Amino acid sequence: LKGIWTNSFEAEQHILHYGHHNEPVCWMLVGYAGGYRSACIGKKVIYKEEKCVGKGDKHCTFIGKTIEEWGEEIVPELAYYEVSKISEELEAAHHRITIQNGILERIISTHERLTQCILKGNGVEAITASLAELMKCTVILEDRHLVPQSSCYPEQPATKDPLTPYHSIWTNPSFKKASAFYLQQKRPFQITGQYSNIQVYRLVSPILVGSELLGFVSLLRSEQSFSELENIILEQAASVFALKILEEKKINAVERRLMGDFVDDLLSGNFPNPNSIIKRALGLNYDITLPHRVLMLDIDNLTQLVSSSPRSGKKILQFKTDFFNTVQSSLIHLGKGMVVNKSDNLIMLVQQHKPDSPEKDCRQIAENIIEQISNKFPKVTLTIGIGSSCKELSDFYHSYLSAQKAIEIGKALKKQGQVISLEQFGTHALLFSALNPSDLLHFATSQLGSLITYDETYQAQLIPTLQQFLSHHGSLEETSKIMNMSLSGLKYRLHRIEEITRQDPKDFQSCLNFQLALNILQIAGQDKLT
Repeated sequence: LKGIWTNSFEAEQHILHYGHHNEPVCWMLVGYAGGYRSACIGKKVIYKEEKCVGKGDKHCTFIGKTIEEWGEEIVPELAYYEVSKISEELEAAHHRITIQNGILERIISTHERLTQCILKGNGVEAITASLAELMKCTVILEDRHLVPQSSCYPEQPATKDPLTPYHSIWTNPSFKKASAFYLQQKRPFQITGQYSNIQVYRLVSPILVGSELLGFVSLLRSEQSFSELENIILEQAASVFALKILEEKKINAVERRLMGDFVDDLLSGNFPNPNSIIKRALGLNYDITLPHRVLMLDIDNLTQLVSSSPRSGKKILQFKTDFFNTVQSSLIHLGKGMVVNKSDNLIMLVQQHKPDSPEKDCRQIAENIIEQISNKFPKVTLTIGIGSSCKELSDFYHSYLSAQKAIEIGKALKKQGQVISLEQFGTHALLFSALNPSDLLHFATSQLGSLITYDETYQAQLIPTLQQFLSHHGSLEETSKIMNMSLSGLKYRLHRIEEITRQDPKDFQSCLNFQLALNILQIAGQDKLT
């Protein structure tokens, strides 16, 4: 039976309140017509709309058939015509409510237990361990750069986690292929890693405060994928981690400010008496009475890095924070000390094992820090100046000045990206400290520049000859012997040196000028010198 009905109130009301739909909307009319027809003929008849004003058609048209006549076509809609007892509906509803209540209780219980960790003053390690115990699987906390910060396996401490090789999210092939997509997610997501002998399921939730990403927390297991309930629980856990990380960030900010003020006063000598600054250090859980060296860290190309990339102020601040944290972590790993910001530089107080510890001990720490920075920030060129040894509180000021001077000398001598100290210059450190390094380089070039050019042009050996002649105190015999050449050949070279430089290398004053110039160029790292 086919027909048309006009002025359908269902279509009119649907359009009025909801607009057009993509399917017919006259369900009451369809049901009424089917029920009336079924009662008339004694067979179950089902009506369907073919066209409907509610979905934009000009008329509402319908067709009615018995179930037998409809065949398989009507099967998807039969569920709407099932009649159930009210008791069965209530029982089903009660069952669903019971399940939902159990889910809610578990979510609340998990959230309360993790929150208690914060209220008790526990760190992220305790929260990680509690979550692992509750979820009965491995839990991994990572920072915003996906570097693991804490992990826990919910078995006995002596039991090794079988999923240890897969802790890093970068071991997951799916993540490696679409990391940019996953890192932009604001809700938990699940990825599966298929390895040679195991399938690993990983549920990951970003730790967010507003739009700021603080890190990630992951659940790992190999038995089965994670349920929607576990998804919700992990999202709740991420909010607890966010609270703890925010708390630690605020504490760190206060500590950095206190340490910054402390170091400023220490290096400037701005304290009434030694006991006052010692007590301030103890308040920061630091012993300033031990031997130290002051180090200055300078990013040589900071201006270029900022100007060459469209970084917002927030991103620049984040870069400086990440840079600071990397240096601080390296220092904690390599030795005992303190790091503070000072303008665009970092100042490090590095403890020494004993008062007469050689400069090379501190240099090793500095070189390792440069290596760490280079690995994490490949575009950054970092120079570190090492100050003099501090045995008394008054020495910190002089150590800071010498570290600062070492940086200045490094820039003048184009030694960017290296570790520099005044001690490496030996007796010439006094000259570099007292005079402008650029003036010293100018002096050295004026004395030997013409000889260097001559050697490069004619493949001569005048500079090495002059070096050997001066190192053997002007002895012709010893110089000719060490250079494996005749006396006449040596005299010819010395004569050419005199002609080119207009200075007699046998003259005492000329010898002093040449020797000083050679030393300056050697310190400056001139690769033309042997």
